[in-house]
Amino acid sequence: MNPLTSSSAGDQLTGRDVELARISRLLDAPAGNRPALVITGDRGSGRSSLLGAGIQLARRSGRHRVLTLAGSAGPAQRPYPHLLLALRHDLAALPASVGGPARAFLGLEPDTRAPHDSALPSVVAAAITAVAAGSPVLIVVDDADHLDPEVLAMVVRLSAVPSVAVLAASRTPPPAALAGMPVLELPPLSHDDAVRVLAGRGRTATAAARAATRHRARGNPAALVELGDPGSLAGGLLSAFGAELSRLPDRTRMLLCYLAAAGVPADPELIGLAARVPGADGWRPATAAGLVTRTGNKVVFSHPLADEAAYRSASIDLRLRAHQDLAAALTASPEYQALQSAAAEPGADERIAAALEAAAAIFRSRGDLYEATAAMQKSAERSPAPDRAARRLARAVADARDLRDTAWATEMYAQVRALTGDAGPLVEAAWPAAAATLWSGRPHEAYAILTGAGLSNTVDLAVLAATTAWLTGDEEHRLGLIPFLATAPSDATVTAYVRQIVAPEQNPGHALCDEAVLPPDGVPLSARERYRLSLLGMIAWTGDRTRLAVEVLRRALAGDLFEHSPSPGFGMQLALVNALLDIGEWELAQRYATTPRAGGMPTVEAGLASLRALLHALRGENEQALRLARETWRQLDVPSNRPAHVRLLRACGLASIGDGDHDDGYRYLRSMFDRDGRPLHPYLSARAVADLAAAAARSGRHDDARTVLDQVRLAAGTAPGDRMRILLELSGALLGVDEDGFRRAAGDAAGAQWPHEHGLAHLHHGVWLRRHGSTRDARAALTTAADIFTRLGATGSAELAQREISVGGPSGPGAPTTALTAQERQVAELAAGGLSNRLIAERLFISARTVGTHLSRVYRKIGVTGRHELRTDLVRA
Repeated sequence: MNPLTSSSAGDQLTGRDVELARISRLLDAPAGNRPALVITGDRGSGRSSLLGAGIQLARRSGRHRVLTLAGSAGPAQRPYPHLLLALRHDLAALPASVGGPARAFLGLEPDTRAPHDSALPSVVAAAITAVAAGSPVLIVVDDADHLDPEVLAMVVRLSAVPSVAVLAASRTPPPAALAGMPVLELPPLSHDDAVRVLAGRGRTATAAARAATRHRARGNPAALVELGDPGSLAGGLLSAFGAELSRLPDRTRMLLCYLAAAGVPADPELIGLAARVPGADGWRPATAAGLVTRTGNKVVFSHPLADEAAYRSASIDLRLRAHQDLAAALTASPEYQALQSAAAEPGADERIAAALEAAAAIFRSRGDLYEATAAMQKSAERSPAPDRAARRLARAVADARDLRDTAWATEMYAQVRALTGDAGPLVEAAWPAAAATLWSGRPHEAYAILTGAGLSNTVDLAVLAATTAWLTGDEEHRLGLIPFLATAPSDATVTAYVRQIVAPEQNPGHALCDEAVLPPDGVPLSARERYRLSLLGMIAWTGDRTRLAVEVLRRALAGDLFEHSPSPGFGMQLALVNALLDIGEWELAQRYATTPRAGGMPTVEAGLASLRALLHALRGENEQALRLARETWRQLDVPSNRPAHVRLLRACGLASIGDGDHDDGYRYLRSMFDRDGRPLHPYLSARAVADLAAAAARSGRHDDARTVLDQVRLAAGTAPGDRMRILLELSGALLGVDEDGFRRAAGDAAGAQWPHEHGLAHLHHGVWLRRHGSTRDARAALTTAADIFTRLGATGSAELAQREISVGGPSGPGAPTTALTAQERQVAELAAGGLSNRLIAERLFISARTVGTHLSRVYRKIGVTGRHELRTDLVRA
């Protein structure tokens, strides 16, 4: 199959980014590095497609002369003439004295006798070496395991020639002749890549059918393509396996039909007894042909398409008989016996449905989630009574949720709705369907499922709806939770959690936090107990009872992360990392933020990435913060994950300010609020108000920032919590509303609970004191700030505090400016004239970041807090 013309080539390259990058590096390698690579893998793994991609890369670059060999095509029969003919034009362009025998073979030297066939290997090698002397050569070898060892030996010798690269493909293991060459073995595709392969194929297939295809294909690209859309590839691997099967003895084909009907690796003796083909002789032809292999005491098909071909090639009567015989033989495995009985006896049957339900329970207990989901759905389909079918289908939705197959879960949820209007199974199905949809990154759809089921029916639906509203930050979603509160069951934890999401500024969970009694360390917790702890942890965190939140959430997450719980189970990790950042446990926060527990859930993955970006910014690792934020935004659906978006905005704002660009910093932080100043996210935006005020003070945006401060103050109410009170005091002082707020914010004993914010309060208070002539008090405040930042690892903030300490001496308007460099003075004069950082950068042919850095130094040297205090006379003094 030609990988450049096959319709499956693109599918077989899906998920092969790492391998394509390896090929690209091989083509870019310097000539002296002896670049070579052997790609190995199973049939249909995409080896030929990768070779085709390598050929395209080489030809597009125009750097290499590409020569091809294929062990399964015509050139394998006469490889040397094939290569010489491919070099005809290259040799013709060389001097007549170069490559004489090769030129004679090609008729370019008519008076010279052509070389004998036995001399062709050395002639070809000499010709390729001659061509490579003028231009790099890439030799591409497909199906190397089918080529003559002598030809492969020549290729290996040529790989040592400067400017010759070799790219080969072979089944695993590669032939001995290629020993010593670097090997790249193609692994099966991941679940996500398999989903992408199937996305554009078989569009009419149900989600259940796509899940079955992924399961049966075992990550093999060709199997995914051919099983997912069987009519699209006449003459593909499935046909090839069918032809191989047709050459086997009848008794062997019988065994393979029964093995395919079994659907799992099986005891060959049991299969032989069921098929009435006893003994080991019947298996030998299939083993010799490479169609089956032995794994322990089991026999299994070596390729999923061999499995499919064996089943398809049998008649319908034989398939039915195989299922009947296997059902009779599998008495020791009731789960597989149930599947065989269902395949042998079509139609509605409560006995079959009950057996399938029991089989699903066995699969579930073993963690075989695909098998559990499929068996449970089949149980529903075979149920004569609609109410039982709906109940069983609701359980299947939960299994699909645990399998992380959102499409399958929501498809079956729609079937439940079509089957019944009974609230019981509808609610039972809505919960896992919404959870699967939520954590796959589609919270708006999840909210629609939940409200359609009725939030008042169960506390779990209300909790999930509240978590959804937290993610979207949508006011309509939050207000939609209020009807639940009017009819809420007597569950204080759930009610407090929902109220906390509706109105976090009212701190409705404080009483619950005050009365919290945690289980002792080391006591095993059930999933439900962990769920309750997770709710309490979320309540404590959003209520700014941060240390309690850390203690509770760490207890709930102890050991393995429980995976089959209602939301906010998966959100605990995000809340814990955020709480650890708040209390200054940054090393521990980093460990939790980088632990791969997201399980392929975009919502959690983006949330953790945003927290890592924020941690970079807090530490003063500004370039890393900005880079990670940009990468995360490229994959982020902002309306579906408002917390991640807001954290990224804050990270970029802090990083820009750390680089001295207060204009950009302010723009990022201002974007955490809407045009009227209302928080984009009711909790996370408000906690950044002091950062915004500091950026506004440095960039002269006082009036605009006061609009935001007014909205945050309004939302906080008349009795804000300790943290919010301190942030509002500091923000007001920075914006000139009440400068005594510096003293109150820095001196508040509660502030030490949030060390980074406490350090900022001392930093800003120290700068204000120094500007107003209180040098000794200023030094004390700035030293406290520097100590706090140093302990945290906030390098940028610690350096800023140290610089403020070192400035000392006279400050404020009129302070000497002799320390300004020429460019600092030039930048300051333009800023004093009203130009933005970007305009200054364009005028002076420097970067906006450099402008920000110069302005930070100017502010420090002349003793002002920001550009709003810059005046031309101060700069020129």
